[in-house]
Amino acid sequence: MSRIGIIGSGVVGSATGRGFQKLGHDVKFFDISKSKLKELANLGYKTANTLDETVSSTDICFVCVNTPTKNGEQDLSQVLSVLYDLTNVINGIDDYKLIVFRSTMLPGTIREVVVNHFDKYCRGKRGVNYDICYNPEFLRQETALDDFFRPDRVIIGEDRSGASHSLRKLYEELTGNIIVTSFETAELIKYASNCFLSLKISFFNEIGMMCRNLGIDDKIVSLGVSLDKRIGKYGTETGRPFDGMCLPKDTEALASFARRQSIEPDLLQVVLDINKKMEDLTTKKVIRGFRD
Repeated sequence: MSRIGIIGSGVVGSATGRGFQKLGHDVKFFDISKSKLKELANLGYKTANTLDETVSSTDICFVCVNTPTKNGEQDLSQVLSVLYDLTNVINGIDDYKLIVFRSTMLPGTIREVVVNHFDKYCRGKRGVNYDICYNPEFLRQETALDDFFRPDRVIIGEDRSGASHSLRKLYEELTGNIIVTSFETAELIKYASNCFLSLKISFFNEIGMMCRNLGIDDKIVSLGVSLDKRIGKYGTETGRPFDGMCLPKDTEALASFARRQSIEPDLLQVVLDINKKMEDLTTKKVIRGFRD
């Protein structure tokens, strides 16, 4: 049994903590939202009033705070706030801690922002007093807990061989498909996965618009294509833009990131343009239905 702390108890943090507790681990939740903690406490889960209490009483801490996209750029304000508090807490304790980030972050963020902050402000030595890993999540908002228990794969980023040993042991009960790689590779796997799903949805929305112009039933076309085992059903149903917590923000953020690398994100921009077109069509349909 491991002692696990969850920092940020929204969709990802809640599913991660509840999942590990069901596997028999001792889990404690923390969030700046008192209502989230109250809800978890009412369900019988352990909660902490402070981040200090969470880190001090656990061995592995999962950081699951939000990284929204604002004006096309990733907003790391919540991550930076946690970093400041984490280093202060770790400086005051002697026990070894593994800090695992699950928040979606662009390639280079863990090394250039997270690791640099710890190296600069922690009195202890990384690899001796603490370690940092990156473990991106692939959870859908509506089925997050079920997705936790049925992962297609687990991705772990590390920069010190063996740093993720205890983390790998946690996941071995769920899957044998565990890929341990560099921070940057793990970060890009997360973005590439989400952006491919955005691309797939936009592609089939464009096919759907073509179907309507030709008087073809787009549902039959989607069914016929989705039965190809190489493609599958997800994202082939036309008629609405991709939405939710992750796909829009991550596609926009990766497109902006590519431009900073002097790479023109032609395909990602087309995906975003098609999605905007679908948003406009959906809005017009709702307004027309209201007027009718």
